[in-house]
Amino acid sequence: MSSAMATQQFAANVLRTGARKAGRSAPVRANRMTVRAAASNGGLPIDLRGKKAFVAGVADDQGFGWAISKCLAEAGCEVILGTWVPALNIFETSLRRGKFDESRKLSDGSLMEFAKVYPLDAVFDTYDDVPEDIRTNKRYAGNENWTVAECAKEVEKDFGTIDILVHSLANGPEVQKPLLETSRNGYLAALSASSYSKVSLLQRFGPIMNKGGAAISLTYLASEKIIPGYGGGMSSAKAALESDTQVLAYEAGRKWGIRVNTISAGPLGSRAAKAIGFIDDMINYSMSNAPLSEKPLTAMEIGQTAAFLCSPLASGITGSLVYVDNGLHAMGLAGDAQSLQRDE
Repeated sequence: MSSAMATQQFAANVLRTGARKAGRSAPVRANRMTVRAAASNGGLPIDLRGKKAFVAGVADDQGFGWAISKCLAEAGCEVILGTWVPALNIFETSLRRGKFDESRKLSDGSLMEFAKVYPLDAVFDTYDDVPEDIRTNKRYAGNENWTVAECAKEVEKDFGTIDILVHSLANGPEVQKPLLETSRNGYLAALSASSYSKVSLLQRFGPIMNKGGAAISLTYLASEKIIPGYGGGMSSAKAALESDTQVLAYEAGRKWGIRVNTISAGPLGSRAAKAIGFIDDMINYSMSNAPLSEKPLTAMEIGQTAAFLCSPLASGITGSLVYVDNGLHAMGLAGDAQSLQRDE
């Protein structure tokens, strides 16, 4: 067994153990689907049975949002999804036809199930904010109640309260443009979709979150270090997200008693990341220069960290940025830089 597989197996044992250690029977299965927890022996418990999580930003089985959902499910959590409206139909069709079945497989062999999948476009707070061209766009046809405020009300109506809020959203329409060539609209669009969306989600979902709950988001090293090619205002959006994490930790902690943290994830070749245009180069760079070199980063490593941060084991952690990038953030000099090469 490889070290990566061993790490994932250990983490699965940790997540499964917590789901069983409490000794509580599983909730009665209602009309909606519930996520099953797997059985295991021994290990440090991460117990999320009886908890409900809303994960915003899952549209396939490749990214961090899916991995976080899977790890929450392993720990016994009931998972509710919010999927971008234009991607909803193909996502639900793929789910229904079994295209994600291999990725849905939990450690006990059962398949991860979602309590419900809601349409969501986190760029719009209320329906009054939606411009006419979006309202009449055929990609939105047949869907309703997909703004942040409407979605939160639907979740409250169907589930009452939730315990975990996951923000796995980002979009920069001009991400491939240098900052000096980025338009005002492109810059503001990046901040709206990638950072303010977290503020909006917490504004609307915070009131239906149980005390002791947790909110988590995803950021990137470009918030604090120069990553040439990661443009269009996305580096600024990630910096704003990290700053907002601290302020929201204070405000949401005082107001609702919930914790707010963010994870700075290393490069992953997800479908969304490929839109940047050079993600493969970043993965190669990380594998050559990170302290844990030649070790590919997996989405499940981010998912496992998120499950911990959303669990009672992290009850004293809030307002924090946690790096999960094989240590790349700690480096100040690239070991494979040509300028360091010496003639023999």
